[in-house]
Amino acid sequence: MGLLTPDQLESFNSQGYLVIESFSSKDEIDSMVKRMEQLVDQFDPSSTASIFSTKNQQQLTDDYFFESAENISFFFEEKAFGDDGNLRQPKQLSLNKVGHALHEIEPAFKKFSSSEKASGLMSSLGYKRPVIMQSMYIFKQPGIGGEVVPHQDNSFIYTEPQTCTGLWLALEDATILNGCLWAIPGSHKNGLVRKILQR
Repeated sequence: MGLLTPDQLESFNSQGYLVIESFSSKDEIDSMVKRMEQLVDQFDPSSTASIFSTKNQQQLTDDYFFESAENISFFFEEKAFGDDGNLRQPKQLSLNKVGHALHEIEPAFKKFSSSEKASGLMSSLGYKRPVIMQSMYIFKQPGIGGEVVPHQDNSFIYTEPQTCTGLWLALEDATILNGCLWAIPGSHKNGLVRKILQR
């Protein structure tokens, strides 16, 4: 069954985004946050030094990046490492994101991704058999990291016809002071500005 009201659907179609307050329960959020803390604690930063940047697309030719489609991989912030090759601060404060198969591998994330409310949301948007392309856990670290420049997600996940919809779940209150998501209303109607070529 669909989850969205006609007014919400109209807003989504005209604006290109929709804000749904309290989409997940506190227990669901706590479960995902706790599991990510465990994954980061277990992660050995000496095993990789992959940097994620929205400005420098070097990682698009990196094997570690491509293999992350089927793994749980860790990506550091710009300037996380000093000239000596060591982290400038603890790994917990140096990561940009973890991705991209959390929804397949980790039960806490899989439970949310395959929940009735998630599938109900996709059903409301007209999806018949939705498939999750990728999942990621994005950090907003204090005092480190590069600027997230304006971009279109379908620059990175391109399909013909356009069939992908992004779901962004804030695991804590998101405000303009701590790294909330920004969108330009109606910009989805302007078409794709740039397509990133991938191998």
